[in-house]
Amino acid sequence: MQTQHNIWKWIKYCLYVQGLNFNKLATLYNVNRTCFTNLKNQPCPKYERIIANLLEVDPWDIWPDRYDVAHNPNRVSSRYQGHKKFSTGNMPGGK
Repeated sequence: MQTQHNIWKWIKYCLYVQGLNFNKLATLYNVNRTCFTNLKNQPCPKYERIIANLLEVDPWDIWPDRYDVAHNPNRVSSRYQGHKKFSTGNMPGGK
């Protein structure tokens, strides 16, 4: 299994081949460059998806430890409570 460091080097190389880097991505998506560089240590599904789409792979192939077997993010944030806490029992007609 590849280490996170090797995966990160691979991501940077693939972006370089396409003429991209994190500064250019930040400009393209109108965000701070750290949104992409922080992915090395901190998960963020939105930016993981952007990187994965550029590399023509799925985010769970790059970061398998960040996704469950159903390919849902394997974490819960204050903004997105996640699929693990979602229950239809709280909804009208839910079970």
